[in-house]
Amino acid sequence: MTIKTENLLKQYARQLDSETEETSSATNATRLFASDEEAEETFSRLCKKLLRIKHWNECSDFSSFMLYDKSGNWREDTSAAVGDFIKITLHGSGKADWVKVIEIFQAPNEIVLTVQPSPDPTDADDKAATSHFFTGDSTNNFCLLRKNSKLNFFVIGLDEKANTAETSGVIETIRNAATANLGRYLGIQKFQWQTFRDNFLETGEKGEMKSEK
Repeated sequence: MTIKTENLLKQYARQLDSETEETSSATNATRLFASDEEAEETFSRLCKKLLRIKHWNECSDFSSFMLYDKSGNWREDTSAAVGDFIKITLHGSGKADWVKVIEIFQAPNEIVLTVQPSPDPTDADDKAATSHFFTGDSTNNFCLLRKNSKLNFFVIGLDEKANTAETSGVIETIRNAATANLGRYLGIQKFQWQTFRDNFLETGEKGEMKSEK
């Protein structure tokens, strides 16, 4: 395992053992190929797919995703870059949530896309308040790895705490607490990313997949 993803998983483990209010989540799927060459080819293609946020919609049953640039302009079908924003609409949650791409780490056999809750870049009235049900301290890390003929895809959430301070009023405060806490309690958040991760790896009949909770 590469250093970047290994460090993220260590942070995840430390937060699980911590007595603070910080919480974390992680889910992983593995896909096996008949040869190293086939795994390498698929890895290269999926690296591009990870950055084409429009195509995340093909992987999710619960949310829709739209990419915006630093100025808040919609980018329909381009690759994400550091500083871009992603609008996430969790169906039935009452409003959209926003995250900012804060890091894209790339190595020969690894890519990690890191996003963090952010203000809504299209809101001319308030470009400071975090517009997400988690606080701006949290991160979500999408990690695709290749080792020989095997691909791993992790979704690792760190410092996940409900955003009840930076809201526009009581209704949004209640909504954020409910989405974060009830979603965590019922496993909705984790199940969403489990579905995403499985679909992202495009298993079908092309390869053998092992999913881990």
